[in-house]
Amino acid sequence: MLRTETDTERLVRATLAHRTASFVYHGLRRTVEPHLIGSHEAGEILLVAYQTGGESGSGEVPGWRTFVTAEIESVDAEGDPFPGPRPGFSPETHGMVEILARA
Repeated sequence: MLRTETDTERLVRATLAHRTASFVYHGLRRTVEPHLIGSHEAGEILLVAYQTGGESGSGEVPGWRTFVTAEIESVDAEGDPFPGPRPGFSPETHGMVEILARA
C-alpha cells in the first residue's frame, strides 16, 4: 500500500528544493518561500517562511510569518524556485529544538 505524503512532508520537500509553496492557513490562501521547519521548544512543528502572496490576517504581504504546521491545509509544494535564504534570515532566533529542513 502506498503512503500519501503529508502536508508537512510536502513543505519539507519545498524547503529543501527552494521552491515556493502555497497552502490554506486559518481559512486564507498563502504563497510563501519556506525557510525553516522544525520542532519548537513548545513541542509544535513550525514553518518559518517569507510570505510573498495571498492573504494575511495579521499583517501586510510580503513579510515574515511563522505557521503551526498542524493548522496548514491543502499544500501545493510545486511552486516557482527561489534563490535561497533571504538576507537577514537567522534560524537561531526561532527557538527550534530540532530542525527538519532549512533553505
